[in-house]
Amino acid sequence: MPNLSGRLASIIVAACLLTGCQPPAPPPSPLPSYRCTPEAGGAEFDCSPKQYDDMVAKEKLYAEAEAVYRKFLAEDARILRAGGVSEPTPVLIETTSGDYLANVLANYRTIQQRGVTAKGPDPGLVFFRRAPGRSKTGSDVSATTCVDGTSLMFSREGKTLGPGKVARDDTYFARVGGAMKIIGADGSQVASCD
Repeated sequence: MPNLSGRLASIIVAACLLTGCQPPAPPPSPLPSYRCTPEAGGAEFDCSPKQYDDMVAKEKLYAEAEAVYRKFLAEDARILRAGGVSEPTPVLIETTSGDYLANVLANYRTIQQRGVTAKGPDPGLVFFRRAPGRSKTGSDVSATTCVDGTSLMFSREGKTLGPGKVARDDTYFARVGGAMKIIGADGSQVASCD
């Protein structure tokens, strides 16, 4: 009796050769995918490697700017408690530059000349929000900030003047001498950070 299973295998192989059937190909390896988030926030999207690299670089700038801003705020509270300064401190030089440094220093000198001091906990940074597309004199990034300074109580010669204010600012940051610094701010007093 002829071997049917051997003949069947030969027929299948012959049929595959005639029709061009091939063993299944391994699935293609997936291309690396990149996911980006818009600078202003929002839903992720597929992006190119360059867009991804640009996003990561911008993320680093914002993180650096926020760290600089927080360091400046702590120094600002320290200076207010000390009753102002007449010359820029090392931290002011490290965190601010240009017109912004000149403006805050003028404010600290006025406080010192008037004998005003502050007491109380550091003001709270309620938010630090990216402000893409906003620029001022060559800024690298900008942010909208809101600081609640009502924790500080100001006085002069033992007389209470009142609490600090709530301030909302458009703050601008740029690399100056290789370091991220605050170079400008436009803002106003507000009732709250809501």
